[in-house]
Amino acid sequence: MERCRLSIIVPFYNVEPYIEECIRSLYAQDIPWEEYEVICVDDCSPDDCQNIIEKLQTEFPTLKLVCHEKNKKLGGARNTGLKVARGKYVWFVDSDDYIYPNVLRLLLETAENNVLDILQFDHVRGKERVNKEIKLGEIKNGEVYLFKDQKSDWFYKIGGAWKQLFSCAFLEKTKMQYIEGAMYEDTDYLLNAFLLAEKVQHISITAYHYRINNESVTIAPISPIKLAWRVNQLVRCSQLIKLAKSSIAKKKIHEMVANSLSQLRKEVKNFSLNQKHEYIKYLTLTIKYCRPFMSWRTWLAIRYGITWFI
Repeated sequence: MERCRLSIIVPFYNVEPYIEECIRSLYAQDIPWEEYEVICVDDCSPDDCQNIIEKLQTEFPTLKLVCHEKNKKLGGARNTGLKVARGKYVWFVDSDDYIYPNVLRLLLETAENNVLDILQFDHVRGKERVNKEIKLGEIKNGEVYLFKDQKSDWFYKIGGAWKQLFSCAFLEKTKMQYIEGAMYEDTDYLLNAFLLAEKVQHISITAYHYRINNESVTIAPISPIKLAWRVNQLVRCSQLIKLAKSSIAKKKIHEMVANSLSQLRKEVKNFSLNQKHEYIKYLTLTIKYCRPFMSWRTWLAIRYGITWFI
């Protein structure tokens, strides 16, 4: 398979108002189109997104379309894109967001010249100001990058999958895969990647615009199934502690999991009895591994929906 410099993977589902702006932003760049590819993955979108992509293919020859026969959620769609990707680096872009013009040359040159596993950059949300001062950070291993500054919020620093370029060789070597069919797939995937990465660097270029979409999974009101998937994600994060080498990293991950579970028990309390039953149905059996992170009150609430004492 002949390699190109970059694969940009764009899963889409029910984002008709935004997807054309997203795709056009990917081609408003400062490197030739033949040096990178854009892979759109249709996760059984019920709207007109597929037709929009097909029309754009006549304009952009490196735009590819892959269609799912069944919905696999965002993680599954990203896995699909990776299977067909030809890039030496990969960028996961959400279809309701967009990237800023003429950022690819600097991002790729930085990643390639330093043979990075992960290159992280800046983003803005809504109407925040774009950072115009470009600085390069030190190259560090992923664990040091996330946890060296004990006062920093590593959870926020990770951000979303769209906040970095990944080396495809690194992803292949570590056999990184997203959880398919799940909500909330980013944090454990990214934590796993940073704990395994040997060369990580930050560049302070604002490359990505995160759209505040009130219909997105992360912003929409909590539901029993969403809460269950959030708990399942925390279970996966807890199991990654064994990958951490430093006591600081182990402690910080443990604190995040424990604090998040403690906060989520309040959400369970607000559910009706039927909603609690629905929530429990979607919990995975691996929740047992999170027992050491919870008080008995939190455990009864999170595992069994028992909240009369809260």
